[in-house]
Amino acid sequence: MARKAIAHIDLLGVRKLWKEGGVSSVRNRINEFSELITQQLAYLPSEVHRDNEYTIILSGDSASIICQDAGQAIGIVSHLFMQAFYATDRVTRPLWLRGSISHWHNQRLPTNSGPISANNVQVGTRYKFEEDFLRAIALEKSGFRGMRLIVDRALAQPAIEQFQAHWDDFTRPLKRIITLEEFEYPQGGPYCDVLWMIGNEEQYNTLKGIMASRFKKCTADPDEFAQAAWTRAVFDQVDSLIWMCRQQDRRWVTMPRLNEAGEPPSADHEINSVADESSH
Repeated sequence: MARKAIAHIDLLGVRKLWKEGGVSSVRNRINEFSELITQQLAYLPSEVHRDNEYTIILSGDSASIICQDAGQAIGIVSHLFMQAFYATDRVTRPLWLRGSISHWHNQRLPTNSGPISANNVQVGTRYKFEEDFLRAIALEKSGFRGMRLIVDRALAQPAIEQFQAHWDDFTRPLKRIITLEEFEYPQGGPYCDVLWMIGNEEQYNTLKGIMASRFKKCTADPDEFAQAAWTRAVFDQVDSLIWMCRQQDRRWVTMPRLNEAGEPPSADHEINSVADESSH
């Protein structure tokens, strides 16, 4: 079946390890990342796995996954991001990942090889990157911070209805593909976030507790603390979205800002936001 989407995942913080920990620290970190990816592929939900209809290329501190469509890519990366959180106490330091999903237009691998010859003798191999692969990397490295998964909105549009949370006390579904307030997005979009931490209510509450634990563990490292702070900001916005989805009055279709006490505004407070923007 044709492949139409590529996901790119990067393990954050490795460059700093080269300077501070050297080869052994980098090797151990990459091994933790590789083991997480390879082990968790066996536990993908069947609707995402689709009888092995995807291709993954794992290289050092990054992974690329060529998928049938954006829905499959979102499902795979969301699963891996969740599992990185669950593995927090099984690795030396929390694994902070960053991901992107963009268009894929051919059936080749992201990197293709050809011979390098001299005097009619092959002396090496030349590796050529596919243009779509470079675009996925550029999107992932475009400057957004935190453990976020950014997707091209046009590519994700057919999957918006598929990725919704319907908890028992919701009066409306929570869309998992959405543009978040006060977050920067790369130029050349439009792009949006995938709320990878949203599964069922129990899963989300567990991940939110892990987020608090990870935040405490990284206070001594400014770079890691920055990633944690931006990730926690996403969780904060998700909490606001959950609050909104529990309201009975369907006129409340916008996302509330938390007050200084960390609580949603009162019911008579006028809100101006974009909770349903992903449906436009």
